[in-house]
Amino acid sequence: MTLLPMAPAQAAGLPSLLNSSAKAQPEAQEPLGQSLDEVIKSLENDQQRTKLLADLKKLRDVTKKAQPTTEEGVLGLIGGTLASFEKQFSGADSPITRWSDEFNLARDELIELVLPANEWLPIIFAFAMILMIWSLLAAALIWLSHRVRMRFGLTEELPQHPRALDMLRFALRKLGPWLIALVITVYMSYALPSSLGKSLAMVLAYALVVGTCFSAVCVIAFSLLDGPHRHRALYILRHQAFRPLWLIGSFAAFGEALNDPRLIESLGVHLAHSAATVANVLAALSTGLFILRFRRPVAHLIRNQPLSRRLTRRALSDTIEILGTFWFVPALVLVGISLFATFVSAGDTSTALRQSLICTVLLVLCMVINGLVRRHALKPQRGVKRHALYSERLKSFFYTLAHLLVWLAFIELGLRVWGMSLISFTEGEGHEISVKLFSLGGTLIFAWLIWILSDTAVHHALTRSRKGLANARAQTMMPLIRNVLFVAIFIIALIVALANMGMNVTPLLAGAGVIGLAIGFGAQSLVADLITGLFIIIEDSLAIDDYVDVGGHLGTVEGLTIRTVRLRDIDGIVHTIPFSEIKSIKNYSREFGYAIFRVAVPASMDIDNAIKLMREVGQKMRTDPLQRRNIWSPLEIQGVESFESGNAILRARFKTAPIKQWEVSRAFNLSLKRHMDEAGMDLATPRMSVQVITAGGGPQKE
Repeated sequence: MTLLPMAPAQAAGLPSLLNSSAKAQPEAQEPLGQSLDEVIKSLENDQQRTKLLADLKKLRDVTKKAQPTTEEGVLGLIGGTLASFEKQFSGADSPITRWSDEFNLARDELIELVLPANEWLPIIFAFAMILMIWSLLAAALIWLSHRVRMRFGLTEELPQHPRALDMLRFALRKLGPWLIALVITVYMSYALPSSLGKSLAMVLAYALVVGTCFSAVCVIAFSLLDGPHRHRALYILRHQAFRPLWLIGSFAAFGEALNDPRLIESLGVHLAHSAATVANVLAALSTGLFILRFRRPVAHLIRNQPLSRRLTRRALSDTIEILGTFWFVPALVLVGISLFATFVSAGDTSTALRQSLICTVLLVLCMVINGLVRRHALKPQRGVKRHALYSERLKSFFYTLAHLLVWLAFIELGLRVWGMSLISFTEGEGHEISVKLFSLGGTLIFAWLIWILSDTAVHHALTRSRKGLANARAQTMMPLIRNVLFVAIFIIALIVALANMGMNVTPLLAGAGVIGLAIGFGAQSLVADLITGLFIIIEDSLAIDDYVDVGGHLGTVEGLTIRTVRLRDIDGIVHTIPFSEIKSIKNYSREFGYAIFRVAVPASMDIDNAIKLMREVGQKMRTDPLQRRNIWSPLEIQGVESFESGNAILRARFKTAPIKQWEVSRAFNLSLKRHMDEAGMDLATPRMSVQVITAGGGPQKE
């Protein structure tokens, strides 16, 4: 066999050597003769000749595979596809031919089962006896459960907002009597001899019980989707969908049970397979009718989302709206694909239809588990906890992870139904890919957890003032700090994720550093605004809704960005001031204010009476329902401040709530004026002293 690599070259040159032996070199004739002798010896030996032929065939196959394939155009590809379909659906191997042969074989097996009338009587008797015993036991248990329900005043249907105990009671009421009766019937059937009638009766009872269980679970799953504007749709599904779902589950269970080896042995392989296929087709048709009949209630359940989600997640709400409108189209397509796959796979007992039905059952169970998790997550917490905000955010995080795990379990079980597995993929060929994907998912989840903890810590710190109450500082700093935190965590998580995926992030970090330096040198004023604004916000010098004097502008702070502050003055004019232009800040809104009064006392009024009158006015102000919340201290008389035009100026003040000093001042002045008018006194007015010298030489004053 060492001559095989040389065989192509020698075969190509052999005719020329025979036809032109005179031109051959003498030194090449001796190796050629030796090679021919070895080939002749190999052909004379039978074993070596057989092995040589096998090796030559392998070499031919490898040569064919190595030849480049010609590229086909679009028309060639379409033509090849149509030709393959025509070949598949025509001839002796077509689905119609195979189904025809299958039904002919099933008919022959059915004919072989036909027995004389005297031999059929025991089979019919056993079939009827088992069904009668099961039905009577179930009826007795249903009557007993009805009496118990009437005795304790329990409702027959699910309430509008069912609890877990209500769902369990509903499932037991629907399923319990039939299941218990089936268990008792199984034990009682041991007294009867084994026969075809007994097996068929047990299979029928099993299918009906499974159908009841499936319909009860589906109704419970619908009940878990209760919410605003869904009550009518849920009412229709609870009261009208039970029997159609029962038919779907019963047909599917009956088709699955007919694949039992004992029934196949009793009925025959082809008869059992044909009956199972008919049952599965009926289950698929029942599913299609259910989808068409209840497409509108199910669409209402999908579309009607809570108001908070519609307002905050517009893109998700629009997607769900479209999905709810056309949900029945992909569902009907799946049913059609299942029926088509069942038709194509004639003779295969594990059809795509049965696998689709099992996946549907798994999907319903997944929805039930997710509904229970969501119901448990929406339960209000008892009592007021110190870190209630942390627990609420972390609870939402862990419940989201629970939903994700449930869906991953559903995907794994669904793939196992179709003969695949994510676990097997991660342990085999997709080990490297799965490790990278898991590292990426772990990085994102960890970054999400860090974001929740940091965001909650910032919110908790900024919404508590010195007295432990929320203030306007949170409204000022929360958007800025949250944006900075989010960008930082996102960039770090992105870099870590890219590194875990195997990318070299060193050039990316270097490029980001260069870009940062360029921005810093090219936009110095912007950087100054950012740094100054950061320190102003951290030091809490001003906040939204504060009344401040900044850069010669007096007004209320309406908004803060990362580089400017926006004020609205008393005339309604909006001023936008960069942080770098702020040299000083006068804030009138922090902690408290002082309402200061300067009252000119007439020269004709005793100063003590004036002080007494001011104290009376101040005491009345403190008992006024409109002003007592704004006044935080008694009136403080600070004494005579100065003299103007011969009148003493008394200075007094109130300690007031922030930004209420001007309102208190105006109210005090109005009340003082009214008291002086009631007392018949006038306010001090500027006076001028004039001396007139008469002819007599004596001065006269006016």
